[in-house]
Amino acid sequence: MQDFFSHQEQARRNTTILVVLLLTAVTLIILAVYAAVTLGLFFGQLFLDQLMINSFWDESRFVWTVAITLAVVCGGSLYRSNQLRQGGGAAVAEMMGAERVPAATDDPLLRRLLNVVEEMAIASGVPVPPVYLMQQSGINAFAAGFSSSDAVIAVTRGATELLSRDQLQGVMAHEFSHILNGDTLLKMRLMGLLYGITLIADAGILMITARNSVAYSRSERSSHPALMVIGFMIFMVGVIGAVFADMIKRAVSRQREFLADAAAVQFTRNPTGLAGALKTIGGYKGGSRINHAASQQTSHFFFGNAVKSWENKDWWATHPPLVERVRRLEPRFSGDFKPLDSANRSAFVMHEAVSAFAGTEGMILAGLNASVDTVMDSIGHPGANELQQARILLARIPQRLADFAHDPFTARATMYALLLDSSAKIRTVQLEQLQKEADASVFREMLEIQPVVAQLEAELKLPLIEMMLPALKELSKTQFDTFRSCIRTLTQADEKIGLFEYMMQRMLLRHLYPAFLKIRSMAVYFDAAGEIVDEAGAIIAMLIGKGSHDRPATVFEAAMGIFSDGHLPAMPELGDDLLSVLDDALRRAERASPPIKRRLLKACVFAVLADGKTTVPEIELLRIIADALGVPMPQIRLKTP
Repeated sequence: MQDFFSHQEQARRNTTILVVLLLTAVTLIILAVYAAVTLGLFFGQLFLDQLMINSFWDESRFVWTVAITLAVVCGGSLYRSNQLRQGGGAAVAEMMGAERVPAATDDPLLRRLLNVVEEMAIASGVPVPPVYLMQQSGINAFAAGFSSSDAVIAVTRGATELLSRDQLQGVMAHEFSHILNGDTLLKMRLMGLLYGITLIADAGILMITARNSVAYSRSERSSHPALMVIGFMIFMVGVIGAVFADMIKRAVSRQREFLADAAAVQFTRNPTGLAGALKTIGGYKGGSRINHAASQQTSHFFFGNAVKSWENKDWWATHPPLVERVRRLEPRFSGDFKPLDSANRSAFVMHEAVSAFAGTEGMILAGLNASVDTVMDSIGHPGANELQQARILLARIPQRLADFAHDPFTARATMYALLLDSSAKIRTVQLEQLQKEADASVFREMLEIQPVVAQLEAELKLPLIEMMLPALKELSKTQFDTFRSCIRTLTQADEKIGLFEYMMQRMLLRHLYPAFLKIRSMAVYFDAAGEIVDEAGAIIAMLIGKGSHDRPATVFEAAMGIFSDGHLPAMPELGDDLLSVLDDALRRAERASPPIKRRLLKACVFAVLADGKTTVPEIELLRIIADALGVPMPQIRLKTP
């Protein structure tokens, strides 16, 4: 199975292939449109006394055809791609009529859904994505977004009401694998690039239905017959182009579904959960169908077939056959789906959600013998150990803090409380400044929750922050501006930035701010380790400095040997301004190619584990590095002597 970095590199290659296919399709469409225009003009001669065309080929006519066709196709693709880029995964969810699930919902089915998503996110090492609900009776779900920062999960009402917790967990693991494997990025780009082709058919319809555009008779004001013929032929060209685009979209979707199923089983170690969800779809009269006007455009995002495909035409379906998917999970499956009694099933699911919502009491996590290889293997492919650990971490967070984290109002108060300094003198300054800037009610909530936050174990702060991100994304622009200003005030009160403060600012900049501000994406610039060897040396040296190594120089040399095969620099003296050096190094490292990022992160993991112990500062710094590189790193357990 490919690792996370290989999937990133493959996503880059697949995007190139899609562009090539798009250019091929556009070239064929241009030729077809030219033929349609020429034949339409030839037909128009029958209604006029003058000759309109002398030959099939005309350079001027071809240039105009190319210009107009490219304007329609490229303009449509750029428009839709920009629309998706600005809205991220939420744009797709809203296109499907889905509504955001409030983080503090009282609905037990939705609370169960949010709990499962939180577990998956913490176990995967990605920010907790916002969850959307589609009021559809079909059992389905999808993940959408260009990255984990703007990804969302959308689930149908049918899935929440008819799937047990294990089955829902299997579906969510499937969707998270799409995020981790870069499938959602590919599908978002595919949706944007192919949109322009579908506009060709719309242009043909516009020409057919136009009125008073060209009058070929003084007594009759209507479209010229030649224009109607051209419009009809262009419409047919557009239909053929749309079919071609749809075939590409469906082929890409089918190719990735088996991989996502396999990754989901690896994640949960429970093939019966995912298989049970597929069997439920097969036995349910509504299946996984989505009745929405935009379902055709978004069909390649879904867990199951969202639109009805031709009977026995597997090559045309967006997903592999249900029977084949189940048999890969349960080889002895007979192929017969038991009809589902939806009334009894929904009653059972509701009872399960109400009576056994959390289900984390009494769980014991087996000892983790972390190694460089096991940590690297878990990146992008979390397993049952990571999922179990996430459940335990979430269970250890005080319930009151968990409730605060799920509400946009109190999440701000909790975030402010996390940034209060341990020094009474500095904390007094922070409180005085915060009282002037923050909303009065939020400030009061912060004072109330601060004693609970002060007692929070250091290991639980990062999961708590990740839990708060969906709620903070619900802020209005005015509330966000105030929140951002208060965060800056709290971190600068003592005129220096600590490691935890820097980590929080980095996380907010990467995963929260893009929801409110336009953040430029970083293009890949460095493809060789030697181009960022000094920056890698500085990063690794900082990690070594956070540990308790007997021979740090030897550890540095070994770690740099993992990163680079060329000349290795001596261990640098970093001075006092460590975070400034780290920030500059990460700004260059985040522009490296996936293979270089993998080597850098592997060297960093080695530096952390080399002394046989892990501490909170080491984990925080490693998380900063992984997050800056865009790598979903699961939580590493603390190991103390």
